[in-house]
Amino acid sequence: MYKILFVCTANIYRSRFSEEVYNHIAIKNNLYTKAFSAGLMVGSYKTRKIYKPALKELDRLNIKPIRAEEYSIHVDDVDLKNYDMIICMDEEEHRPMVESNSNVKERNIIYWNIVDEPLVSSNISLPRCYQKIQELIYIVRDKIE
Repeated sequence: MYKILFVCTANIYRSRFSEEVYNHIAIKNNLYTKAFSAGLMVGSYKTRKIYKPALKELDRLNIKPIRAEEYSIHVDDVDLKNYDMIICMDEEEHRPMVESNSNVKERNIIYWNIVDEPLVSSNISLPRCYQKIQELIYIVRDKIE
């Protein structure tokens, strides 16, 4: 199975949305791939679940989230060796966090430019996430077929 890890700051918004969308599309297309997500600075968000704007956008897309009731996970609590691809949601925001984390900085990280709220509205960032995930599905399909 080809595994992808989506990473953002708190693991409640962009990475969780991306995980749910990716897994939905993969299942729908019978692809042998799966995504998970984690955060670089979860902190007090360990007691938080997926962010409401992400849930609303998933609902609009008719995607029932698989992990809606699960709490945020810190990237240090994930075995990074299990992932074929690691994607951080915003290079400007996340590269400094990656460089300061000894578990992550030695990994090959792909950076997207999906900017977090409040700098960019969820009406812009979540559709951009969705588009990037659709493009990613084609890339992964080529790798696993």
